[in-house]
This record gives sequence, structure tokens and C-alpha cells, in this order.
Amino acid sequence: MAEYYHVTDLEGLPVKTLAALVSGLPPYARVKQKYSGATIPDTIAMLALLIDSVNNIAWMLSEDGAKGRNHPESVYEKLTEPEKEKEIVSYMSGQDFENARNEILRRGGYI
Repeated sequence: MAEYYHVTDLEGLPVKTLAALVSGLPPYARVKQKYSGATIPDTIAMLALLIDSVNNIAWMLSEDGAKGRNHPESVYEKLTEPEKEKEIVSYMSGQDFENARNEILRRGGYI
């Protein structure tokens, strides 16, 4: 609410006014995501699904895909399933990411 309407004192607003303000928020507003049960914004979900599709195509064209083994993990599932959230890794720098990526590729894994 503060981001869009610059309102920080929600308790000071009448319920009807608060409901009207919330209904005017875009679908990616945090309060709407929370009440809809969304765990990630729609744009992030679409990008994760796109990454999954590209990874699946690359896998299907690989030797592993031809033999049906080592299917790539889903980025979308990692982002949307709570028990898999702890598997998400972040990096402090671009170099750290590149080092980890090169290690995965060296082992024959898929990104």
C-alpha cells in the first residue's frame, strides 16, 4: 500500500476505503500475492517456466535425453514448492556464479 498510495497507517483508514484501495492495486502487489496464495510474482513464474522449457529441449536433444536419464530439475518447482526453497543457491558475485556454473558443466550436469 505504501508503494502505490503512500499510506502507512492502515489502521487509521475506514475498512471501505482500505478495500477500495486494495482492489485498485495491480495483481503483482505484495498484498494481492499474499492473499491469492502466490509464492512468486507471475513474471518470475513465467520466466522460470521458460527456463524449464529450454532446459527440457536441450535435455531431449542430448544423449541423456535419448536414453531418458538425468532429467533436468525444474526451476519453477524449486521456486514454488516450500520444501525445495532451501535448495536455491545465491552467489555474492558474478565470478562466484561462473565458478559454480563451470563446476556443474564439468560434472556433466544441466543448468
